[in-house]
Amino acid sequence: MKLLKSLFVCSIVILNCSAFSQTVLLPERWHFITGDNPRYSNPEFNDSSWALIDVPDYWEHQDFDGYDGIAWYRVHFNLKNKLHGDSVYFILGKIDDADESYLNGVRIGGMGTFPPNAVTAYDKFRYYRIPTKMLKKDNVLAVRVFDMGGPGGIVSGPIGIYDDKDHQKQFNPPPGPKKSFYQLVTSNGLIAAVYDESRAYIERISPHIFQAYDSSDYVKPFLRRVAVTLKSRPEKTFYKDNTHVITVKYPDVEVNYFAPFSTGEKVFYIEISGPRSEVESCSISYILQKTNVLIDSAVFNRPGNRAEKYFMLSFTDSLQTDGKIVEKAKANLIANDGNILQNEISYMKKVFARAKFPKGISSKQRSLLEQSISVLKMAQVTQQEVFSKASGQILASLPPGGWNIAWVRDGCYSALGLNRLGLFDEARRFLSFMLNAESNHYDHFVFRDGKDYGVGVPYQISVCRYFGEGKEESDYTDDGPNIELDGFGLSLIALCDYVQRSGDTAFFKENYDLLATKVADAIIHCIDTNNVIRIDSGPWERHLPGKQFAYTSIACAAGLRDFAALSSKLKISGAEKYYQAYERLLGGIRNNLVIDHKFIKGNVEAADSNSYDYYDGGTFEAFGFGLFHDKKFFNSQLEEYKRILGVEGGRHGFSRINKGDWYETAEWILLDLRAASAMHKYGDQKGARKLVNWVTDQAALNYNLIPELYNRKTSFYDGAVPMVGFGAGAYAVALWDVYPGNK
Repeated sequence: MKLLKSLFVCSIVILNCSAFSQTVLLPERWHFITGDNPRYSNPEFNDSSWALIDVPDYWEHQDFDGYDGIAWYRVHFNLKNKLHGDSVYFILGKIDDADESYLNGVRIGGMGTFPPNAVTAYDKFRYYRIPTKMLKKDNVLAVRVFDMGGPGGIVSGPIGIYDDKDHQKQFNPPPGPKKSFYQLVTSNGLIAAVYDESRAYIERISPHIFQAYDSSDYVKPFLRRVAVTLKSRPEKTFYKDNTHVITVKYPDVEVNYFAPFSTGEKVFYIEISGPRSEVESCSISYILQKTNVLIDSAVFNRPGNRAEKYFMLSFTDSLQTDGKIVEKAKANLIANDGNILQNEISYMKKVFARAKFPKGISSKQRSLLEQSISVLKMAQVTQQEVFSKASGQILASLPPGGWNIAWVRDGCYSALGLNRLGLFDEARRFLSFMLNAESNHYDHFVFRDGKDYGVGVPYQISVCRYFGEGKEESDYTDDGPNIELDGFGLSLIALCDYVQRSGDTAFFKENYDLLATKVADAIIHCIDTNNVIRIDSGPWERHLPGKQFAYTSIACAAGLRDFAALSSKLKISGAEKYYQAYERLLGGIRNNLVIDHKFIKGNVEAADSNSYDYYDGGTFEAFGFGLFHDKKFFNSQLEEYKRILGVEGGRHGFSRINKGDWYETAEWILLDLRAASAMHKYGDQKGARKLVNWVTDQAALNYNLIPELYNRKTSFYDGAVPMVGFGAGAYAVALWDVYPGNK
């Protein structure tokens, strides 16, 4: 059992939280047990011996690694105030995969199907309407959950009880930008912590920024629910000066949370400043995990009867064995008179000073671009990481976003953003990471249909993503691995763009043989007889057997073109071979994927315009990457895709594909930003800036973080947040395309 420390008490009383569009907020610590027993729905059942876990979160993140099957959650709560109205809504977020939910022993709803004929409802939001009279003063909610495989549980919020008014506000809001996200992350490329504004505490602090060491070992936090003991409630929460420092303002006190870049430590800092009497009496509370935690504090008196108090939190485990890490951090803090907070602000401002900003952008756009730079920095593993091959990788998302994994595709968009910003050291480190990572694990792979779907030749760039320790991963499931080939082309695009903008031709020459034989030649090997890339697990991650996806051929064609052009410019022999392969792919795209010279369809196999994924928003990259230069063709593509995938007719942005599930048909911010770049290139400056402003205005209300998705109905943030390549990196590219200034 995990231990509760300090003054923290796990309240079973529902909290009033109207500022977050909830009538009442359920407790975040629930009783949990694996296995199945119908008695668990009985409100009189004694669950005191069960484990306590946080909700929402995957149970795999909380010491139930690898468990697939049925489990039960129970939470006890007390209603102090009577709820008005005849009915209320129980909102239980998203549950992976199926649920049956009981209030005081009465079934109130369920989605998905349990075995033997299991059907997932992982993508469905649980909201169950019940008569208000079902609620008592003392209540028990029991939720039976079935997980088919992979991470499972009650995985995302919001979770609470809503009356009609707040339900309407949350799920049927008025149009326009709005606040819909309440979590901030801080990281120094080594450790990461997530702050929950709605509950005013740090949800968790993790010893690495990536999600998993390998396929079976998830990174677990070393502390949960870290709270500062103050009597008043916070008034405002934000990133200080668009850096990585989370600032929470109280009436008389300011609290800052951060992981430090300036010292390169795996130490988390909490800085509290204000009146001396109040600051000196402050303490922190937390829930210990199965890790040895190290904590210390220091107080610094300041003029005007004010003070600063620092708490330093770290850990030891099998990888980090320095038991004096906090002792050393405290000594350094005292030697510098408690100036580490100022040093952190200065560190990130120096990064801003290195960056290039396009001219003509608004103050709101600059603010978001600065915050995007901070996100890019936070998401890149630093040299101090214990795994030598992990350094340089850039995650697709930071926590709390679920994609804190290094995908090739997302990382390449991050690199393109870094290149535009002139942050070449960071871009080079990412590219070097891919060129030195352990890969080539899927040169051959025989699937259950007896066919070999492996790349077929030695290759260097991962066919999907990387484990935290820097080894190739393919996101393997019962449907086989993801063997994706677009990363070969994207890596060449990002690397050649880096060399062209930085002038670092030595990097290209040093790595030319590897790039030629294990990236460019691998692309050529995968060109099919119809002159497009053979079937793969592409857009995005379809597992096997796959299709001949337009996006894959587009990325690979552009990559070969850029590689050939740079080779020719540097007078390296053999460029013609890659030009010819590029021309083959371009011809194959025209012949197999362009429909009546009006638009590009999603894949070769798609025969019916009403079928699933006939339309794929990723095809905009044929214009974004400059494969086609025909304005009439682009405008025709734009109008067709607005008609099919456009959110409100394309007024805001685009879905990924047609006929998809909630995830695929949500509004994809990457597509909005990439479409904006292409629209500007082909003369629609007004439309391009409208899309960029839509993203900017939404982010301005949500800590200047960019999400993976907007809910198609409400425009609320959805998917993983914050996104790095598909968010921060793509935003930097879009701003430079739409507001170029002096390049």
